[in-house]
Amino acid sequence: MKRIDTKKRYNRTVCMKDEISGFMEYLGLDSKMCELKVMEIWNECVGETIAKYSTPVEIRRNKLLVVVQNSVWRYELSMKRKEIIDALNSYLVKIDNKKLIKEIVFV
Repeated sequence: MKRIDTKKRYNRTVCMKDEISGFMEYLGLDSKMCELKVMEIWNECVGETIAKYSTPVEIRRNKLLVVVQNSVWRYELSMKRKEIIDALNSYLVKIDNKKLIKEIVFV
């Protein structure tokens, strides 16, 4: 298990945001938090109409799994796959400087 260097913190003020993000990274939870953000921003990135007929379910190895209501919407979204990936990643870069989504699978 990796140790946290506590000596660097003595006699100085630290930013709580940096400490928490460092701790989350230490625990390996930073990628999970980023995945949760994708679920939260889905409606904003794809729009109200698409969000009504599709739901992101999980992310595995940079692949987003999205459940779609019917085959017509699955086809429509597969045509917009690149745009959706770009929209999600551009939003994530603003927040965490990470591009998480490399592929989307519509089921």
